[in-house]
Amino acid sequence: MSKKTTEDIQEQAPHVADLLKNGKTILSAKSRDELSEMVNDLPADVKYSVGAVGKNPETGAFTLRVDLNN
Repeated sequence: MSKKTTEDIQEQAPHVADLLKNGKTILSAKSRDELSEMVNDLPADVKYSVGAVGKNPETGAFTLRVDLNN
């Protein structure tokens, strides 16, 4: 099995590119599992912190803010 590079992951997951470019991003998904998969897309060498998962009661969407740690 080959290791994915950060560039490979950025192409597959635009939220990763956004995080690495801006230092922060807000993820949004229809379920907690989907949100978890998005966080799992982050490269292992990237140090980040997250806040609490929020849920919009009107749309049912879950959100999570992710910040890079320097």
